[in-house]
Order: sequence, then structure tokens, then C-alpha cells
Amino acid sequence: MQHIPSKAAVEQLLLEETLVASHEALSTQAFTPEQQTCLVAEAKQSLKQGAAHQRQGNTVAALADFQKALQAFQVLAQPRSTARVVLVMAHLCYTLADYLWAADYARQGLALSQQLTDQALQHQALSCLGNSYRHLGELKNAETCMAHSLRLAQTVCDREAEMRALGNLALIYRVQGKSDQAVALYEQSLEIAEAHQDFVALEQILRNLGNAYHALGNSQKTIEYYDRLLRLSRDRMELPVVNKILRNLHSACYAIGDYTRAVVYLQERLQLVRQLQDDRGEIQTLESLSINYDILGDTAKALQAREERLKAAIRLQDLSLQRQALSSLKMACIAQGDFERVKRYIHYLTESV
Repeated sequence: MQHIPSKAAVEQLLLEETLVASHEALSTQAFTPEQQTCLVAEAKQSLKQGAAHQRQGNTVAALADFQKALQAFQVLAQPRSTARVVLVMAHLCYTLADYLWAADYARQGLALSQQLTDQALQHQALSCLGNSYRHLGELKNAETCMAHSLRLAQTVCDREAEMRALGNLALIYRVQGKSDQAVALYEQSLEIAEAHQDFVALEQILRNLGNAYHALGNSQKTIEYYDRLLRLSRDRMELPVVNKILRNLHSACYAIGDYTRAVVYLQERLQLVRQLQDDRGEIQTLESLSINYDILGDTAKALQAREERLKAAIRLQDLSLQRQALSSLKMACIAQGDFERVKRYIHYLTESV
């Protein structure tokens, strides 16, 4: 679960920065009061323009404006203002998937925040730096940054920051193949999301837990978290994501021998793939349904599923799938003594080719 700042969060950071710029002590460099006032005004205007461009989704233009503000704050020797703008730029580069620049700005922000002994800014810098390192494949550095970020969040008792840090560190563990450690952190972040009733975070964490336990082959936990996720936010989720979850739920139920529940998820998935007009997904789902119905001893529904699978294969005009579906249907019909059905579909298939 990776966390990058929303536009609202960036705007809030910039608003705070404008206030800082108004009150931070000016440098003792050889500037006249008029020059200092002019530089601060230019910096504020650049921040305002950058925020406007950010709201419009023009991140490149926003970065150019923030660079002007950054230069002004550096000239004025205002380290706190400099650190805040550098971190905004780091986050924006991250959203552009420019991870090298994101890491560079985050390192600058980290150095400044350490000089200021500002733990909140250090946490932000380490979070962005850790995520950037992860994308760059520098997993050891990513883990070090995220672990430090987590300790800082715990030190300042910022539970929401702790939740984000737990999720980010868990993601790094998953990439490293440390799934057991990842799920332990996801479980901790889940407790915080529940306590804060953060339903957006809760949805992401439940999905991450379902994915992680599915990768571990823990079918009971996979079912528990995926099912809870669907009950919480099925209506808000993208249909392809729901499709994948239902597929994994069927696999988990099948693995533990809960074929009745597997059929429930398969029926739900069948409706979904038809809604998506995913013919291959429909063929796969109908095949799984026929297998589960066979195990449950419901031969009539098993035959119906195989018949629908053949129709879908014919509609798809895939001769290989048609032959597979017809062979499966033929064997099932022979086992039931329903020879007329086989003849009917052999004739239909011949006429369709």
C-alpha cells in the first residue's frame, strides 16, 4: 500500500509554507528591507501559481513555479521554507514517476529537516525517499528509510502517519518476498484504520491483506479479508478488480474444499464477466462451475455450465476452445447417457464452422 500526497495535502503543505514564509526570520545577508520584502513576495507568488497549476493537473508547470520559490528561500536562507518546498517538489516528481529526481529532492529535504530537528518533515522526507528507492529497485535503502519513517511516526504518536508507514514498509517486504512480515504490518495498520474509521485506507489495507494471504496460500485468511472487502466497498470498486478478487475467492474456497461457497463466488463472477463482455473469462468461469457442480453431485447444473461454455466458445469463434468445450460436454453427456445432447451440439458445431 503506497501513500502519496493528494492535491489537497500538497495544497495544505503550501498554505503552511506561506505562513512560515511570513514569519520565518530573514537572513542577515546584505539585503535591504525592500529587497527582502520583494524576495518574499516573489516566493509567495510562485507558491500561489504553483498551487494553481497543481490544482489544474499541470504538474510540470507547478514544478517550475516551486523551483522559483525554492531559489528565493535559499537566497533568503530560510531553511524551514526551503525544506517544505523541496519536499513538495519531491512528491510531485514522484507523481510523475520521475523517481530519480524525487529521491534527490527527498534527500535534500531530509538533510534540511534533520538540521531543523523537525521530526514531521523528516517523516515526510523518509516516506517519499523510501517509496522512490523502492521504484528504483534499491530495496535495502527503501527498507531502511521506511523503518526510520515508522519509528518517527511512533515517536511523535501520529497514528495516521504510523498507519501509512506500516503500509509502505509492508509493501517493500512484499516486493522482497517477505510476505509473513508484510502481513504482520498490514494487520497493525488495519487496527489503526479501524480505530480512525478511515474507510479509504481500510479498503486498501483489506485488499492488500487479501492479496498477501493469497500469495502465501492461506486460504482461510484470503477468504476472510477479500469477503470483508467486497462487503465494505464492492459498489465503489472497479469491475476488473472485483473480477480478480472473485477469481481468487473461488480458488481459496476450492483449496479448502468449500465447493458450495466456491459456486456462490463463481456465479457472482459469471454475471460480472458477462457484464464486462469478457468471453474468455466467461468460458473459464463456466469451466470452473462445471467442475464444482460435479464435485457437489449436481449433474444437471454441471451439464448446463458445460453447454453454456460451448456456446461462449462458439460465439468467440475459437476452434480450439470449441473442441475442448465439446469434448468436455460429450464426456459428461455420455456419463449421463444423454446422447441426443451430444449429437445436437456436434451438428450445431459442424454447421457453424
